[in-house]
Amino acid sequence: MVEASTGSAADFLRPRLHNLMKEAEAAGYARDRVLAVLIDLLDDTDLEATGQ
Repeated sequence: MVEASTGSAADFLRPRLHNLMKEAEAAGYARDRVLAVLIDLLDDTDLEATGQ
């Protein structure tokens, strides 16, 4: 895996997660439900299988 040359992973992901939350809330999903689903997806998804 190649590390980003500048900034942290949190800095990279924060705006994307913020936008995802805004889109989900605009679609009518409760914020706590979206967070629960994201945690579940991260917990159940084999990210190593993506080849990344």
